[in-house]
Amino acid sequence: MRICCWNVKGASARSRVWELFDEISPDLALLQEVGGVPVFIGDKYQFVMRQASGNRFHTAVLTRGSIGQPIQLSSRWDWVNREIELFHGNLVAHSVSVLGHEYRVLSVYSPAWPVDAERLRGVDVEPVKLKLNPKVWVTELLWAALLNRDTADAAPWVVGGDLNASETFDYMWRGGPRGNREILDRMSDLGFVECLRQSQGKLVPTFRNPRDGKVIHQMDHLFVSGSLATKLTCCATGEHASVFDAKLSDHLPIVADFSEAGTGAV
Repeated sequence: MRICCWNVKGASARSRVWELFDEISPDLALLQEVGGVPVFIGDKYQFVMRQASGNRFHTAVLTRGSIGQPIQLSSRWDWVNREIELFHGNLVAHSVSVLGHEYRVLSVYSPAWPVDAERLRGVDVEPVKLKLNPKVWVTELLWAALLNRDTADAAPWVVGGDLNASETFDYMWRGGPRGNREILDRMSDLGFVECLRQSQGKLVPTFRNPRDGKVIHQMDHLFVSGSLATKLTCCATGEHASVFDAKLSDHLPIVADFSEAGTGAV
C-alpha cells in the first residue's frame, strides 16, 4: 500500500499538481490546502474534503478504496471539544477501507496561527498546552483528541498533514525552543511512528522558505500506529525539481510504502 501526505498549496482542479499526484499513484492520500479535485482524479478516488477554518482551501482524504463514516474527534476537556468543532475543517477524520484493510484516517492542517486567546480566557489550558509554548495550537487539539482514542481498536490510525511544526524552529527561534520537538515526542508517546524519520533516520526537510528559498524545515509529517507501523518498507519526499522547480507547491509530498500482510507486496 502507498500513502501520500501533501500540502498542495491551494491547487485547483486545473493545477498540474494532479498530474504528479497521479504519477505517485497512492492508495490513500491525506492532502491539505486543496482548492479543487479534477474529474480524472475523482474517477479514480473516493474523497472527502472540508474547508479549513478561516481559509478558502480544504483539508482532504482520498482513497482508491471506500470512505466510511466520519470519526467524531473528542477529548476529556470540554474547551478542547469546542475548539475541535471550530477547527472541524482542519481535522478531517474518517474510517477508510482500502486493499481489504480498515484504517482510521486523519488529515491535519494546523495553521501558522494559534487558537484565539480570547476564547481561552479564564480556561485552564495547562494540561494540554506545550510546556515551552505559551499559546495553544491545533497540534495540541490533535494530541488531546488522539489521547482519547480507543487504543483497543484493531484498525490502525494514519495521521498526517501540514503541522506547521519543525524541530528546526526550536533552535532557530529567538528566545529558545518553542515546543516543536515536544509535538513529535507526544505523538511517539501515543504509539505513533513518524514514517519519514523512521525510514530516513533523520529530519528530512519538506518545506521551501519563500523568503530565501532555503529547504531546512520538516513541517509535514506522516504518522501511523499499530500493525501498520511494522509494515513500513520505505518513506521519502518527492523530488525538489518535480515540485519546487515546477512551482507546484512550497511543500514536498511525503510518500510511504507498506508491505501487505501475508504477501510481501508493496
